[in-house]
Amino acid sequence: MSGDAPYLHASAVLVAEGAVLIRGASGAGKSQLALALMAEARRRGLFSRLIGDDRVAVSPAGGRALVRGHPALNGRIEERATGVLADMPVMAGVLRCVVDLSEAPPRLPETEAPAACVAGVDLPVLTIWTGCAPQEAARRVLAFLNWV
Repeated sequence: MSGDAPYLHASAVLVAEGAVLIRGASGAGKSQLALALMAEARRRGLFSRLIGDDRVAVSPAGGRALVRGHPALNGRIEERATGVLADMPVMAGVLRCVVDLSEAPPRLPETEAPAACVAGVDLPVLTIWTGCAPQEAARRVLAFLNWV
C-alpha cells in the first residue's frame, strides 16, 4: 500500500474474507456499528476483526480497494461512555462494500444498487439511518454482505 494514501474519517471491519468501510459524520455511530458488527459476526461463527477505527487509508491494489487502519490507532476503538477498547486487529482487508451512516432515512428505496468510488474502485453501498439500533444495523450489514 502506498504510504501517501490519505486517511479517511471512517472505520473498517473485516468479516469473513471481506472488509466493510463505515463512513459517516463525527458522532454518527461508526465505532458503535463496528463493535456491533464484530459482535454479531462472531455470534454467527464468522471471523471478524477490527481493521481500523476513526482513521483508515484506502488504496487501489490489483483492481480492488485495500483498507488499512492508522498505525497509531492499531487495535483501538472507542466505545461511547466506556472509553477506548483494545481488539486484536488485522493489518488490512479487501473492501467488499461501503456502509454510509445517514442522519435522515431515505424517502424512497433506490431503484438501482448505489455504488461509491473508493480509491478508484466501485463498491456497493448500503445506507443506514443513524437512528437505527447498532444491533439491527449490524444484522443489515451482514445481510448486505451476503447479497454483494
